[in-house]
Amino acid sequence: MTLKQALISGCALALLSVEARAQEQDAAAPQPAAAPQPAEAPAATVVPAPAPANTRKITGKVLDALTNDGLPLTRVIIKGTTKGVETELDGSFTLDIPKGPVTLLFSSQDHKDREVVVGANRDSVTVALDATFVEEMVVVGRASELARKHVANSVVSVNTEELNRAPASTVDQALQGKVAGANIQSNSGAPGGGMQIKMRGVSTINGSNQPLYVVDGVIISDVAIASGIFEVTGSVSGSNPSPTQDNQVNRIADINPNDIESIEVLKGASAAAIYGSKATNGVVIITTKKGKAGAGPQVAVTQRVGMYSLANKLGSRRIETMEEAQEVFGTKAADYFQSGRIYDHEEQLAANRTPSYETLASVSGAAGDTRYFASAMVKDDAGIITNTGYEKQSFRLNLGQRFSENFEVNTTTSFIHSLGQRGLTNNDNNSVSYHMVLPSTPNFVDLQATRDGSFPANPFLTNGSNPLQTAALMKNDEDVWRLMGSADAVWNAYKSDTQNLKLRATVGVDRFQQKNTLVFPNELHFEPADDQLPGTSLFATSEVLNLNTSVNAVHSYRPASGVLSANTSVGFQFEQRSLDSLYVTARDLTAGQPNVDSATQVGVRQNRQIVRDRSVFLQEEMLLLDERLTLVGSVLGEQSSNNSNINQVFFYPKIATAYRLPNLHPAINELKVRLAYGETGNQPVYGMKFNSWLASNNIGGNSGIIGSGIAASPDLRPERQGEIEAGVDALLLNGSAVVELNVYQRTINDMLLLRAVAPSTGYTTEIFNGGEMVNRGVEAMLQLTPVKNNDWEWVSNTTFALNRSVITNMPVPAFNVGGFGTSLGAFRIEEGASATQIVGRVPKADGTCCDVKKIGDAEPDFRMAFANTVKYRDFSLSFLLDWQQGSDVINLTRFLYDASKNTRDYEQNGAQRQKDWATNAAVYVEDASFLKIREVSLSYNLPESYVTRVPGLRSARLTVSGRNLFTFTNYSGLDPEVSNFGNQAIARNIDVAPFPPSRSFWTSIDLGF
Repeated sequence: MTLKQALISGCALALLSVEARAQEQDAAAPQPAAAPQPAEAPAATVVPAPAPANTRKITGKVLDALTNDGLPLTRVIIKGTTKGVETELDGSFTLDIPKGPVTLLFSSQDHKDREVVVGANRDSVTVALDATFVEEMVVVGRASELARKHVANSVVSVNTEELNRAPASTVDQALQGKVAGANIQSNSGAPGGGMQIKMRGVSTINGSNQPLYVVDGVIISDVAIASGIFEVTGSVSGSNPSPTQDNQVNRIADINPNDIESIEVLKGASAAAIYGSKATNGVVIITTKKGKAGAGPQVAVTQRVGMYSLANKLGSRRIETMEEAQEVFGTKAADYFQSGRIYDHEEQLAANRTPSYETLASVSGAAGDTRYFASAMVKDDAGIITNTGYEKQSFRLNLGQRFSENFEVNTTTSFIHSLGQRGLTNNDNNSVSYHMVLPSTPNFVDLQATRDGSFPANPFLTNGSNPLQTAALMKNDEDVWRLMGSADAVWNAYKSDTQNLKLRATVGVDRFQQKNTLVFPNELHFEPADDQLPGTSLFATSEVLNLNTSVNAVHSYRPASGVLSANTSVGFQFEQRSLDSLYVTARDLTAGQPNVDSATQVGVRQNRQIVRDRSVFLQEEMLLLDERLTLVGSVLGEQSSNNSNINQVFFYPKIATAYRLPNLHPAINELKVRLAYGETGNQPVYGMKFNSWLASNNIGGNSGIIGSGIAASPDLRPERQGEIEAGVDALLLNGSAVVELNVYQRTINDMLLLRAVAPSTGYTTEIFNGGEMVNRGVEAMLQLTPVKNNDWEWVSNTTFALNRSVITNMPVPAFNVGGFGTSLGAFRIEEGASATQIVGRVPKADGTCCDVKKIGDAEPDFRMAFANTVKYRDFSLSFLLDWQQGSDVINLTRFLYDASKNTRDYEQNGAQRQKDWATNAAVYVEDASFLKIREVSLSYNLPESYVTRVPGLRSARLTVSGRNLFTFTNYSGLDPEVSNFGNQAIARNIDVAPFPPSRSFWTSIDLGF
């Protein structure tokens, strides 16, 4: 701490002491002083009163929670009194306190206040204080970080408390509504995940669209692998041959959210340039929990019990008379219709209320020079549909060992197993998935199992498909075993009063196997009807391996003059990613045996991929003018085997600056303006540069191969994104308000496109780089603490984001990239239009059919979120509201019900919609605006008088919580957050028979030992 900081802190303490003497009758402890002004008076110190006979002595140490360094001049005050001390230079203190339990208040400049209860039998305490918002350390490079007050980019941080207030199945689900500028949507309500994160709008058309995930310095796989269920649904036939309609899961779902200490989100190229050609869609940096130096063993146990319930239903037409039943469903309706008899098929399908549970245990601390954190989790989420659910077990061990003052090694290991039972949903061309069957099924027919356990055939479908039977007998299991680990060694090679050189070597591995087992037994009514081959069994196995190696050096220079502070980092990375998927499909099962070798027809497919990347970076960070001016510059040079020329080096530069104005006004403690520019890339998707060979052809009975007809440009290279970002940050009213405002423009060039080529080339299509797309947007964050005293605390956080995209150059004619044609709405890419526009046929000006024009846009008008936490003594109430305004959805589930004359409002509106649809596709494009209560959590910390009755128990908390409790929307479908095509860059927001949404309720108890 500098002399100036010591004088400021001392002045603040003197003011506290004067105020306390003036309010001796006030039982509350004095609050920390306002943002200190430059002090002229000599420093004062709070002197503890002489120790009376009814006191005891306690010793302790106060540490920075991030660095584990001792915090000098931290105020330690006995709650309810003015008595206290300041810590020494190493963070240690000694204080006389009353006998019995005592609450100590800890407050330090640039750190958050903290209360700690000291039991009657404790004579020492170690306390870690978290940095305040402006002093939080933020990652700004592959091997360096800065305090938030110096950062020249917008970086969103989410800590473990914010992430885990209400239980979530997956990490990305837990992030919903907590990151301004990130549109995080579920693809369906299926258990076990299936989410998409879109940072600052669309950044590609045909390239990868998922952000890069870095866990403890290791790039991990987030690949979404199709289960192969399209072999039964036939969804790949017709106009959409991609298997992305399988409702697949992106594998970030495997990580245990409870193991995470913090998440930092780099949303744009100006922040993420150091990650090169994998960072166009943003970077999510996850840091897991670790033991803290100086802390003894701390054990935490959490038990949660909850339940999922159906959140919404579509309903169906209520038939009143026999004549109406026969008019709608044909003459066979006479055999089943009875006036007043109604069966709620949706409720019967999704009526499962089996309890869910989650058990968590962890231990952390330090023993000598060894730091440790270990955790275990067992989770079982029961799905709302029979034979669906999500189970997960995980174990983590993080170790840190300091071998000397200048050398330490840190390791992280995580072992995860999950089992997702996904059911049968989404689009199909064989009328077998649940909500593809229900539109054609009247609610007066009974589909329930009979007394002998058998299910009747559905008389209103030619294949007899009964969704209740399908749910009861089919199997769609996704079994994943995953190992993630990393090790890094840090050597302080040189250290002096002004300079420091650190060398860091890191290795990481992420390996998982995903097994998909799908069984559709012979008994299913639709099985013989779909292909005349009763019984289908599918087995798929996918092995994924990511390897990371890096060597980095960081040199810090801080001359005694204090004129500047400089960090220089340089490093080399090597990364390898491999995927090997094998699918075996068996049809016509002998005697109903599920093994794939027990069939008369067996088909095999395989997909193998391997990618190798190499990169070198150089980054410089400088603090000038009394640490008011920040300058950051970096460049990354990268090679990738996905490019046509694997030896070509692509460079990704970054430059950023920020200027701080501390104590600008009594109400403005800190004001910062910043400006940054950076470039990132998006690699060609594996296989784009190759012409695939199909071996399913024969000539005269002899096997042969034929090319796919798709070739790659000889100079196929990454897409290129350049982003300029400007922003203003402010800390107001002594930290009671924090404001952040960002504006940005992202320009994406060299997009991966397809164009027709002359047949004389031997090909029909070429993949090449061209075109340009621009995204412009605004993001804002306002954090308020309206109330903070000994009893009450209220923290409110509001975020706002909007984005607009436009195709500014397109070297090929306009083309569609998803949907089911202009008669039902399709996504079209054309110059001068939004990248996410939906086009469809509409009547011409003279009333005839038809023109093709824009009828909607998937991009929201804006997104907002409101997070609030109110604490009163031992009670805490938190809730999160998530608001999306705008964004259009192509509601084809409603179209299916209308086409079957079975919509709930068919007589009032459905018939007219079908009539209008003949010339106007816009009737099935709906506004998807919504307001969701994402999270609600109410907690109560049990009083120490109860807690101490259990030997060794340190704390106990009871919590009731819920997720996605209510959705307020005019959208007529099951859920306005929906994507039949899964993780797609453009073709999202298509509603075709999704898994119905659910809400969850939880009770939990947290114990600390």
